[in-house]
Amino acid sequence: MQTDPEKMGGVPTLRAWRLAADSIVENYDDGVSEEEIAAMFDVPVADVRAILAYAEQAPHIARPLR
Repeated sequence: MQTDPEKMGGVPTLRAWRLAADSIVENYDDGVSEEEIAAMFDVPVADVRAILAYAEQAPHIARPLR
């Protein structure tokens, strides 16, 4: 997880991927499984889980879960 004001407006993203954390959280909130999200975005399941854990711990930065 990284936040860089020069990339994607400073929203939290998945490492070097240009994938906003909210994209993963929103899909999870809609009932999509971690494995399905990983397949949709072609990222490791461990990274999806890391973003979900991050969102749970930092709701002021990433949207809170469900």
